[in-house]
Amino acid sequence: MVNKLKKLKAYPFILPSLTGFAVLYLIPFIWGFKYSFSRSGFDSTFVGFANYNEVLASGAFRLAMKNTGIFMGISIPLIMMLSFLLALAIYELKPPKFVYLFMVLPIAIPSAAAAGFFRKLIGTGAFSLMNSDYAMLGVIMIFIWKNTGYNLIINMAGLLQLDTSVVEASMIDGATYFQRLRHVIIPLCTPTTVFAGIVTIINSFKVFKDVYVLQGSYPNPSIYMLQHYMNNKFADLQYEKLTSGAYLFAIVIFAFAFLLFYMDKAYARRVGEG
Repeated sequence: MVNKLKKLKAYPFILPSLTGFAVLYLIPFIWGFKYSFSRSGFDSTFVGFANYNEVLASGAFRLAMKNTGIFMGISIPLIMMLSFLLALAIYELKPPKFVYLFMVLPIAIPSAAAAGFFRKLIGTGAFSLMNSDYAMLGVIMIFIWKNTGYNLIINMAGLLQLDTSVVEASMIDGATYFQRLRHVIIPLCTPTTVFAGIVTIINSFKVFKDVYVLQGSYPNPSIYMLQHYMNNKFADLQYEKLTSGAYLFAIVIFAFAFLLFYMDKAYARRVGEG
């Protein structure tokens, strides 16, 4: 009973955030279903799954989905591994404080400034990476440069909360460092890894701003992302295509998030939690 009362007391503190989330995100997301089954944003005639079929048959949508899938499939695992290794190195070596600053500083740099820097670095000259068939490498580079520091903070928090008694017990048992890393440290960091994975998926959508600043609404076809498709449909007032594409992609994202949560629950069952 006491625990229930404590939980009730906590709700008023998160109510403003929940209200903002509901008004700005949840309600519009649910309301958008109406447009996805309508003839257009200005004609509410019910057309069933016609919009979804048209979107799936669209070459632009398939290109955007393919490029977004390639980008997420490469950049997310890469940044997850890189940020964890950097966090582990900092945790073990304890470098000077200015190293932390250099790692985190890209988070505070505006997209326009970052895009300007990368335009000079890889977007101009005799060989422009952003105008070549390998432009996706440039987008992945920008994403990793900007977001590694954020993931680093999350992983550092997970490492600092490790149960040191378990690590020390493995050392007493004669486990080598790599054995401790594989069988103790990484499994104990699973909940942190799941959270970092979800945050990384969310942050991966923000790379659109940098690509947009670099190449506008219709960039190199190899980096035409789903956000470009949606932004262009919004500009053309084709809300029915915009919402249909958004819900199709949302299904994919929810599937990834469910997989991550399943991994977290499986880990909790394995170690006897909950």
